[in-house]
Amino acid sequence: MSTLGFVAFRTPPGAAMPDSCLMAMLRAAPTLRHFDPEAASFWVNDDAAGSLALVDRDTATPMTRRFSWGRIRLVDRLDARNSFVTFGGMLHAEQVGADATLLVFRSTAPILRLRGHSQRADAIADAVLSFFGRIVPRLWDEPTLEQRIAMDGPEALYAAFLLHSRQRISSSNLLRDAIGDETARIDQALRAMAAHRPTALAAGRQLCEALALAA
Repeated sequence: MSTLGFVAFRTPPGAAMPDSCLMAMLRAAPTLRHFDPEAASFWVNDDAAGSLALVDRDTATPMTRRFSWGRIRLVDRLDARNSFVTFGGMLHAEQVGADATLLVFRSTAPILRLRGHSQRADAIADAVLSFFGRIVPRLWDEPTLEQRIAMDGPEALYAAFLLHSRQRISSSNLLRDAIGDETARIDQALRAMAAHRPTALAAGRQLCEALALAA
């Protein structure tokens, strides 16, 4: 991170289902070498209701807190943005030296890149946003579902996305053509969950039923 403003990666290498990590460095002065975020916004679930949270150089550290599903956005001094979509996880923030704050977003489900200032989007990221868009109206009708999603955790929500997406792909040639190679990756992810996270996969199926989404 000495020359980067942020980096996204999977860890540990070689694991059947590695965690996703997004690291960002908030510095007192921009380096002008990569992308210099000054703040990060993300969703949290407190008291059974989602709200937007912000971390910047004034945030007290060390700090660890849970973040919810939705968008993570890194913003620099010129309001340039790099964004990600996540199923939830844990955030740790700590001071690095006298002039920088390190943020580590970590999740057992993917953290996917959206189109931004310094990155290309992951092909399936927009599909995840669309899936979240289908969830939100159901939370208006049944607010307890928001807490249900939070309690089930990131892997169950990810499994619900995979199951629902696979069903939609099977019933739509247009969607299958639009997603393209990602269909194989969805199938691969479902096989991996069946082999290594069967409890989360079952929870995802139940979550689809609770949200009245096809699985």
